[in-house]
Order: sequence, then structure tokens, then C-alpha cells
Amino acid sequence: MRRAFVGLSTPVGFDYQNPASKAPADGHSSPNPILESPFGLLLLFDEIVFLTRSLCPENMRQLPYVRFLDEIGKAPLLTIAQRDASWDAARALSSKRAPTASGGEESFEASILRAGASWQMGIDNHSHGLSLGEAQPQANASVENFYLDMFYCQNAGLQGLELVTNTRLQSALEAATDPASEAWLAQAIVLKDIPNYLGRRGPYHPAIEEVRENAHLTHFRTWMSERSSKLSLAEIGEARDQVEAVLRDAQENLFLKHLDPDTYFKSLGKAVVGDLVGLAFPLTGTVTAAFEGALKIRSDADMRWQGFIVGARRSLRGI
Repeated sequence: MRRAFVGLSTPVGFDYQNPASKAPADGHSSPNPILESPFGLLLLFDEIVFLTRSLCPENMRQLPYVRFLDEIGKAPLLTIAQRDASWDAARALSSKRAPTASGGEESFEASILRAGASWQMGIDNHSHGLSLGEAQPQANASVENFYLDMFYCQNAGLQGLELVTNTRLQSALEAATDPASEAWLAQAIVLKDIPNYLGRRGPYHPAIEEVRENAHLTHFRTWMSERSSKLSLAEIGEARDQVEAVLRDAQENLFLKHLDPDTYFKSLGKAVVGDLVGLAFPLTGTVTAAFEGALKIRSDADMRWQGFIVGARRSLRGI
């Protein structure tokens, strides 16, 4: 089974004008999360595991393949010391990064437009503090939260979780100074024109279910969860071609018939093959000793690298 993990750093924004129902971790407000490529998650993973219901769009919360770590007793409670160690590690990474060709991380405004949202939706870049331990973390697409998500992902006790990220973090994850960047990019399956949809209650539409059951996508999800980290370019290309053919067919014969053109758009995403430890984010040498000690980061052969980098380059609206 292929499992996506949606953590504090995954949503690109939160809709305060069209709030979701109150979740157990919510305090005084419950904004509806905005995911950058929700159809990518729904189509490319068998199960989507959210750290907490507060990070899940309203109309995805009752899906049978959606789970919440804090509600099944699998979410480690975050201490202030662990949060501070995460921030130190993120600052250490930032100090070693070279400027990217695009000039740094993508702006919040650009990422919101890429996700198919509009400013009329009352969107901010962060949540309120969430009841997930004494540190009360706040969701935001930041490198600091990315490190916290690695901690949650590794210590959840669920096998095969793949941490999902977005364009706001892409410059950090593809840093020019990373000696493994070239190897990592060679293992990326770039999937073009992944369909997406966004309404005021969230991105889900029942039409997605028929596509989820497509034999090629089912095979792809199994292949991604069982494959070796060392694959040939031919294997990667074959997997990409099969998935893109399914997406094209779904667009032409299903989505365009059921989805409102004003809320239907496309994005580019990367399904990444490779393992976390020692690949694109080598923990030894880039994570401070304080972070390693506080969060007990360990090498784990079952821990995958980014399962899916969403909305990687562009989106086209009204298609």
C-alpha cells in the first residue's frame, strides 16, 4: 500500500472565509486547508494520512482512505525542545544553501494561484496553533515545519509513509549545494498536467473514484511502494507514460464532463523514487546534533523520500 503523509508543511494556505468544521486539534478557529495538488494525492496514493484533521480539506475528511494520526493515537506529542531543535536544523540548512536559479522559494501569492484558489476566499498562509503537544505547532509551508514533519513521519509507527511537499519548499529541497541533487532529480518521475479541482468545501469530487480504480494507476501505486530505489531511465519513463495516458483519458472522458471549468485546472507534479536517508536530504552533516538528539532521527530503509512534490512548475486554469 502506498501512503501519503500530509503534515504541517504540506498545505499552501488556509481559507478562513469558508471554514471547515471544527477538528479536535483546533482552537478558536478552523480554516479550511488548501492543498496544492489534491488530485495527485487522490490518484497516486492508496491512502492519505494527515497529521491531524485540521490539515485536511473539509470534503475529504470522510473518505474511507483518509486517516488522521492524532485520532488513531499515532501522532507523537511535540515538545518545545523538539520544536526549537527543528528550527535550529532548518536555519543550519538555509545557511548552507546556494541561491536557486529562480531566486529563492516561491511566493505565497504565486502558490495560492497555482493551487487554483483566489484571494476572495480569505486565504492566509498559516493555521492557528494546533493542539499536538506542549509546543502547539502552527501549520505553514516552511522548512522548519518540514523538519517537524520528518519527525512525525518517522515516529508515527506506520510503515511506508511518504512525506508530501509543495512548491513553496521546492527551492530548499533542490538546493544547488546538495551533493545528491543530481541523483535525486534523476529519480524523479515528472508527471505533466495532473488534473485538479477546487471548490469552497475542498478539492474532492466523486468522479475521482472511477479514475482511482484504473488498473494502470493501481499498478503504479504498487510499483512505487515496492520498487527498488535504483531504477533505469527506461523503467521510470514507462511508468510515467502509463500514468500520463490515464490522466489524459480521465480529462477527456470524465473530468471535463463533471467539473466546472472555472474550478478545474492542471498542475505539474513529481513522483519521486528514492529513499529519504542519504539521498536528497542527507541527515548526517546537514542536521544539527541538537536536532538529531531531540528528535532521534534514525536511518530507516522503509522511509521514502518525497513521495510527491506537488504543483512543481505551473498550473493552467479554465481547461
